Amino acid sequence: MDVQVQTDDSSRLTTVENPTLITTTNHQVVKKCCVCRENLRDHAVKIASQDRDFIFFSRNIGIPEGARCCSGHLINNLLSKEAVDQIKPFSIRYQELSSPDVQLLLNKAQTLFENGKKRFSFDDPRDLNDDEYCLLTSLSRDNFNDFVQIVSSSTIRPSCNRSIRTAVCIYLCKLRLGISNRLLACMFQIADKRTVSRIINSARQAIVKSFVPDNLGFGHVTREDVIGRHTTTIARELMCGGDSTDTAIIIIDGTYLYIQKSRNNEFQRKTFNLYKKRSLLKPMMILTTTGYIVACIGPFMSDFNNNDAAIMKDILLRNTDHILSWLKEVIFF
Repeated sequence: MDVQVQTDDSSRLTTVENPTLITTTNHQVVKKCCVCRENLRDHAVKIASQDRDFIFFSRNIGIPEGARCCSGHLINNLLSKEAVDQIKPFSIRYQELSSPDVQLLLNKAQTLFENGKKRFSFDDPRDLNDDEYCLLTSLSRDNFNDFVQIVSSSTIRPSCNRSIRTAVCIYLCKLRLGISNRLLACMFQIADKRTVSRIINSARQAIVKSFVPDNLGFGHVTREDVIGRHTTTIARELMCGGDSTDTAIIIIDGTYLYIQKSRNNEFQRKTFNLYKKRSLLKPMMILTTTGYIVACIGPFMSDFNNNDAAIMKDILLRNTDHILSWLKEVIFF
């Protein structure tokens, strides 16, 4: 579809083609994707105004309103970084701008400039690459997007201080890096550390309700699945002669979570480990021979009363998380 736009010279017209609609020689209209220039299929979507402004100011390419692209180029309803880099100029367009239009462009440019000063912004999927996502959250960008989608199904809601993505990212950064709330407030442009603490608590509650029950504990995976998919051949050979298909082999071991020294003297004494010479807590990890985490029980105190044998005995006596339904007594001769 050809569009004629009046330029500064009233005697000259410039022909501009809509990058979405192409008219062929037999007057058939073919819909093209603005990104890959392929024919649009089902589930084509309009390019958001936020993307059009970003591409205009960063690439000096103007995309008309109503232009469409393939849905595969989007991440969270915004163009991915690869899609933005793939967009190429299609034609030259001359257009007169009124004073309100110029003012609107200046306001948009100022908004983009202010948002660009926030180094750690997880609301825009183009701001950070995969390596930065892994460094801050230990998750790739795609895995982080899937994780946020799962957490969004819980009771957590966005607020004036942060979005759901930012809340989840702050919580993962706290777990991954162990940095202070004051530093997190500086990283994410949040008012104070108390606000960060509230954000971490809300994200933790949402993750515990929506993600943990389906991904941790003896109830999220069947015993047959562990035997068939998460047991190595060498473990089956060593433990049951290689011919057993009804034996679940799991590894139980305690690990350490280092914590700061508590002001509570009694709690500080119970968490001080004489072997490590530090204050820590001990969660008991239950894994398969392939490294798949089945459950995590605890954490437990780390004083001399809570060694791995004592913790394991307590778990079996209490039948924590119905662990006895997975295990059976084996007598060695």
